[in-house]
Amino acid sequence: MFSVTSPQKKLLYSGDSVSFDLVSKKKLVPDSVVITVDGKMFPFYKKNHCTLSTENISMGDKTVTFHTFYKGKKETSLRSLRILSDIVPAHLKYEVVAAYNHDKNSYTQGLQYEDGGKFYESAGLYNESSLRLVEVETGKVLRKHIVDSNYFAEGLTIVGDTLFQLTWRERTGFMYNKNTFEEIGTFTYETEGWGICYDGTYLIVSDGSEYLYFYEPHTMNLHHKIAVFDNLGAVTNINELEFVQGFVYANIYTSYRVVKINPTNGKVAADVDFSNLLPLQYSDEVDVLNGIAWNPKNEHFYITGKLWPRLFQVKLFFEE
Repeated sequence: MFSVTSPQKKLLYSGDSVSFDLVSKKKLVPDSVVITVDGKMFPFYKKNHCTLSTENISMGDKTVTFHTFYKGKKETSLRSLRILSDIVPAHLKYEVVAAYNHDKNSYTQGLQYEDGGKFYESAGLYNESSLRLVEVETGKVLRKHIVDSNYFAEGLTIVGDTLFQLTWRERTGFMYNKNTFEEIGTFTYETEGWGICYDGTYLIVSDGSEYLYFYEPHTMNLHHKIAVFDNLGAVTNINELEFVQGFVYANIYTSYRVVKINPTNGKVAADVDFSNLLPLQYSDEVDVLNGIAWNPKNEHFYITGKLWPRLFQVKLFFEE
């Protein structure tokens, strides 16, 4: 009875509106139309023309389902949309405040600052993975736990006195007493494990895609997930994470880019390019940038990379 016209613009920005026409060769007017997107329903009555606002729809590739009702009969049609962020990311600059020695044999996967000038570090690779307590100013490893050789350690975060460490493809994580490194439990998750941080409510996990997954820390039940987008498209290869003042900072794997993500909607608010951070004299036999830690006392970041011999304390500021 009815056919749904495809929208002229299939690529939209968050907040845009998109219109659809329901065409009937017999010039019928439907009794009602219910549009569903991501489980949300948008009803229209006695209309052949529907305008849908994307303001309350998350970003990403969306299937728009039309349920058209007429005289007790129902027809279903599908259309596709892609919704991007309506924000052009601001560009942050950085100032190096200090530089420190860092173990060049550490394949850094996770970094977490601890009061007293120390940080916890998760180092990866099969047969080489470990959990470490490191003195910031000297790079000295104060405590070290060797991870079973069957696991490739990944991201790291702290909840109370418990360290949560991910592994890559094993979908298994480890919990440790942060003061002794005693293993006190394990947990599982639904994807590969890349980065992890804690926002005070959820453990936020990345898996190398454009998604962030929000887990309840006491049950590891998946509560929800969001797609991360900027104004150009999906931001993929999201790796190491750090939660700072209401935003998630994320390394983008294989690049020197760090993005600042709004965790409520997945929009990239800002980014920073660290491509000139590591001086050339240290650049031999190193891997990519990876490792973000935040010192809330001085509001500085610690930045390093996989197999980097240096760790940098930096201050971020907005480009003028």
